[in-house]
Amino acid sequence: MLTWIGSSQGAQSPRRAGFARLALQAIAVVALMGPGMAATQAQAPTQGEERAGSAAAYPAQSPAEFNFQIPAGDQLFSTSSDEQTAALVMPARPEDSAPMMAVGAQYGWGPQHERAVYRHDNSNVDGSLKAIFYIGGGATVPMKKTSQYFTPNFSFQTGIGPRFNRRLALPIEFDWDEFGITKTALDNQIAIYDDIFGNNSVKYLLDGNNHIWSFSLQPTFTLHAGEAMQTYVKVGAGFYHKVTDFTLPAGPCYFYCATFNLDQYTSNAPGYDGGLGFAFRFSSSSHLKLYMEARYVYIDNRPRPGIVNTPASLATITSTTTNFFPANSDRTTYVPVTLGLRW
Repeated sequence: MLTWIGSSQGAQSPRRAGFARLALQAIAVVALMGPGMAATQAQAPTQGEERAGSAAAYPAQSPAEFNFQIPAGDQLFSTSSDEQTAALVMPARPEDSAPMMAVGAQYGWGPQHERAVYRHDNSNVDGSLKAIFYIGGGATVPMKKTSQYFTPNFSFQTGIGPRFNRRLALPIEFDWDEFGITKTALDNQIAIYDDIFGNNSVKYLLDGNNHIWSFSLQPTFTLHAGEAMQTYVKVGAGFYHKVTDFTLPAGPCYFYCATFNLDQYTSNAPGYDGGLGFAFRFSSSSHLKLYMEARYVYIDNRPRPGIVNTPASLATITSTTTNFFPANSDRTTYVPVTLGLRW
């Protein structure tokens, strides 16, 4: 082309030759840049396409559902194409992740808890201690026929055993219940002993008492497990040992009167009980509680024949007669009311 232009116009001026060179250079630049720009335009999406692509890659989510996930395919701070970047997850709630659920179990989160309670090795998942222990004392009141022979006195109680959760415990309990002897029962015994030993031999001197000790299994179920107060019921069964002593003074009585047993009666039998109790926590961070409970106790003693204060019965006394207080083997019922501390 350059040859043809030169041949048609002959010798060119320096100015025309300069313009020709610039035109040729511009054509060459356009020819070189054209394919590259076309490829760039084919690869670059339009603004609308870019928005559509973003919506497809990241579908719209409500703020409550969005959990700030970065897709695993994106390479963050990676120096190798073979390296996989883990998804970064920030859960909206602690219970949405397994590690936080484990922390919740460790600190006592749950439907029954409004506060976190640190769980030691000796506590259950719900924050309650794995063992139950209590000790207390109070009064015990004889009921029904038992009240004809015995009078109210004091009681002592202690128990220990496993606690499976904040609702259920299975302690073994020891109880000691003390009773006095009614005046009617004591007068009848004086009449019987006077008939045996001679008139007025024990009059104004005879005294008596009764006690019952027992070991029982006491399943305890908590009805209401509040932070400040708990309500529970318990039922039990066990072995009961019943003892009645009739005593005489061992010497002159001053500040203290020493005695010796004139006669003693025992009876062993199975017993059953049921009751209701309340426990009050001293503070929100303590397992120690003050408890109050009342139980109804029934002992299935087996009645045995013996001497009673009637002329016909007294006439049957022989040298081999041993039971002068058959009431000790009667079935026994009473209500202990206990106040104490509970863990």
